[in-house]
Amino acid sequence: MAITGQSRSERFSRWQLLVNNLKESAALPHVTEEIAQLEALLAEARALQNRYEHFRTQAREVQVELTRLGRTGDAVRGRLGANLRGKLGFSSESLMRYGYKPQPVTRRRPGAAARAKAAAQAKAEAAKAPAAGAGEAPKFGA
Repeated sequence: MAITGQSRSERFSRWQLLVNNLKESAALPHVTEEIAQLEALLAEARALQNRYEHFRTQAREVQVELTRLGRTGDAVRGRLGANLRGKLGFSSESLMRYGYKPQPVTRRRPGAAARAKAAAQAKAEAAKAPAAGAGEAPKFGA
């Protein structure tokens, strides 16, 4: 039995203990009015606690239903988005009108074969062009 706890159930338990023990004791007849008042408050508190638990149960049920609806709605939205992308194109700016992000157009870098070909071509052009001053040593600080 919690004597100092402040939760509702602990407080209501303390009230119930006090009411039960004071009803059994005939030594304190001058507190019968307060006992009756505390007993009425306890009955009202228990009824409200039951209503509260009932509404919490309903809220959990509603939350489960909302989650289910959300998943179903997201699946339908996904199918509609796929349909729109199929009709308009994945990178169409018109998708933004319906709340979808268009796929960015990516430019691919040339592959290794294309880079090798360009390098060979540049080397061949360099070999054809005569080098200016090929036989001279560079002059430093002259």
